Amino acid sequence: MTSNPTLLPEIGPDGLPREPSVIAYTEKIIEEERLQLTKYIAENYSKIHDIERELANLTMEMKLTAGPKKAALEHMRKKIEMSTERIRIAKEKEEQARKAWESASKALHDEEAIKQKLCEDLNNLVQESSNSQFARLEELKRRLEALNPSKKSTFSDHVCPQFHKQKNRALLFPQGYLIKAMVGMFKL
Repeated sequence: MTSNPTLLPEIGPDGLPREPSVIAYTEKIIEEERLQLTKYIAENYSKIHDIERELANLTMEMKLTAGPKKAALEHMRKKIEMSTERIRIAKEKEEQARKAWESASKALHDEEAIKQKLCEDLNNLVQESSNSQFARLEELKRRLEALNPSKKSTFSDHVCPQFHKQKNRALLFPQGYLIKAMVGMFKL
């Protein structure tokens, strides 16, 4: 029987058949990859161990600083709340001040309007009083002229010339000066 010599197993020095070269080559590659993987795992294991050590240190640091950080955060939160409350109170005061200013401004305008009305009323009263006094003076003059008909024209020019000037001037004066003009009118 003829057989293919490559398919026949090789016999080793110990007398046992050896595996074919393809299997040996595959096993060699697998062994190299296993060694490489073991080396890679060993290298990464040390890195993982370093990372675990750093994580443990960070955890310890966080535990040591957690209390003070929490207290600091709580303190800042309280300060922010207090500041917010002060801002709210300041805005309320600003609103109250604005309303008070508006109220005072309205009161000022109302008082000015009342004063203007009073001045106009006073002016009207003084004018009416002046007209009444002038009418009475004319009546007295007429009665006096009736008693002495020959002195008719000279009496009206000499007795009341200032009154006629003041009456005309009073019509031109603003409210406050009308009274002064009236006072000056009666000083002969």
